[in-house]
Amino acid sequence: MVVIKSERAKKLLQAPQAIEQSILPQMKKYTGSDFNLWVNLEREQQNVKKLSFSGNLLDYEKVLLEAVAALMKGRPINFAENLTLRECEAFLRDKNSQQALEDLNPDEEQKFKKLFNWLRLMPQNQAPQEYHFSSHKGPFNQLKLIDKIKELKAFLNSFEIQDLYKNAALPELIDVEDLTVYVQAPYHSDQDRALFEELHVLGVQAFQEENLNFIPEA
Repeated sequence: MVVIKSERAKKLLQAPQAIEQSILPQMKKYTGSDFNLWVNLEREQQNVKKLSFSGNLLDYEKVLLEAVAALMKGRPINFAENLTLRECEAFLRDKNSQQALEDLNPDEEQKFKKLFNWLRLMPQNQAPQEYHFSSHKGPFNQLKLIDKIKELKAFLNSFEIQDLYKNAALPELIDVEDLTVYVQAPYHSDQDRALFEELHVLGVQAFQEENLNFIPEA
């Protein structure tokens, strides 16, 4: 069990700067299996303006993520490539000679390294746009896969869908197989499922394809 020793880390746990209490609409779900984690990354060109997290996290994970956010702020996003867990732990220390976290498993380094690499490659949020599927492109089911992906991404980034999910994490395209569309979206509560059903209906209407099937990847 990891023990939080430093006062600096304890204060961040009590008054978090980068850990959100709920999932913000603009957050993206971390695709790794080591964390149940949602991330919001705001940029100014290639520099990190703000980094925040939400999810089912242990206390030591929270304070380490606080350190990640603080160390990344104002730096190029590629800084994540060389960031180490040792630097994060050192950031949390009261004194250089005293560990901030006790009994931290060495395996945590690899776990956080995967997250750092994912952050470096994390796509930027795009401003919502009007979307209309043009009939001159032909039936949706006859489009090439690359064109289906392009159209579905534009649909999910439309004003209508972003307004539908204004109080929840935005849906994100995961994969397409013929007329089956896999979408990462909240799907735990009755409200989540109602939202997803509305998303499905809007998709069928937008693409004029009654056999289009949206599958949630929560």
